[in-house]
Amino acid sequence: SSGINAEYGEVEGVLLKYGVISEHHLYQDLERWDTMYVAGRLHKPVMFLHQDPSFQDQYLKLNLRSALHAAIILLPERFSALQLFCVISHLSYAGDVRMKLGGENPNKVRNIVEPNLTHFTSLYEEVITESPFLERTDYGYLARPRNHRTLRQLHKMVPHKLLAVDPDNLDGPDNRAFRFDRNVDPAFQLYRKVASGDLRFFDEEIRKCVRTASILQPIRGFITAGPLKSARYSLAKFAKSRQGKKGRRKEETLPAVVDKERPMTDEYTEMYARNMVLRNPVERMNLVILLVFCGGFSIYVSVRFGS
Repeated sequence: SSGINAEYGEVEGVLLKYGVISEHHLYQDLERWDTMYVAGRLHKPVMFLHQDPSFQDQYLKLNLRSALHAAIILLPERFSALQLFCVISHLSYAGDVRMKLGGENPNKVRNIVEPNLTHFTSLYEEVITESPFLERTDYGYLARPRNHRTLRQLHKMVPHKLLAVDPDNLDGPDNRAFRFDRNVDPAFQLYRKVASGDLRFFDEEIRKCVRTASILQPIRGFITAGPLKSARYSLAKFAKSRQGKKGRRKEETLPAVVDKERPMTDEYTEMYARNMVLRNPVERMNLVILLVFCGGFSIYVSVRFGS
C-alpha cells in the first residue's frame, strides 16, 4: 500500500489532484521505494510550501542519492546531464501500466526534464558532488568502471531490494530466467551480471516498485473522489497522451539491456526511457480487463453507498 488517499479538488476552476499521507508511509517510501508514489515525485524538482529541515537533510537527500546511483547503474560509463536526468525521471514510470495503456503522454519524461534542466542540476548538485562514483567531464559525466566490486558498493547507495537475491528462491518464477548457480554466492553472480550489462534483474525490481501502485491508485481514486471527478481527471490524461502521440515517429522497443558500447545519444536515452513493462500483448489485455472490472466495481460501490 502507498499509504496515500488521493483526492481531486478545484482551485480557481482548475482540477487538481492531491494526496494525504502519514509520515510513516512517507519516510518508508523515500527510504525503501515501497511504491515510489511519493519518492518518484520527489526525484524531480518540486515546490515546497512548508519544509522540515530534518526531512530535507535526511529523507529527501537519501531519496535523491538513491535515484542518482540507480541511474548510474542503468547508464553507460559516459553520459550527459540531460541523459542522467531523463533516466532518473523515468524511474518512477517504469512499470506504470498507464504508460502502456495510453493514460500518460509518451513524451512525459522529456517534457519534464528539458524545460527544467537547470532545476534538476541544482537539485542534484550536492549528491553528485558527494558521489564517489562520478566525475564531471567536458562531455558531462564519467562513471567509475563497473565490476562486481563497484556494484557491491553501489548496492549500498540504492534501496537494498533492487540488487537483492533470495538464496532460497533461486528457482522461483522471478529468478528462474537468470539461471543462478546454487554453488556460487547469488549476490556475487548478480553483481557480475549487472556489471557485464545484463540489467534485467535490476530493471524488473524497479518496475515492481511502481507496478502495483499504478494499478491500485486509480481504483482508490474512483472510491475516494467519486466516478465523475475521477473520469474528468482520466480523460484529461488520455487527451494529453493522444496529443503527445501526434507527430511521434515510429520507434523500436529497446531490450532491457543497455548497450554500453553504443554512444548514449539523446535519442537513445529517450528510446530507453520508453522501454516500458508489459511487452506481452496477452499481459496487456489481462490488465485492461482487470482495470475495467475494478473500475466498474468502484463505480458501483460509489453509487450504491453514496460516496
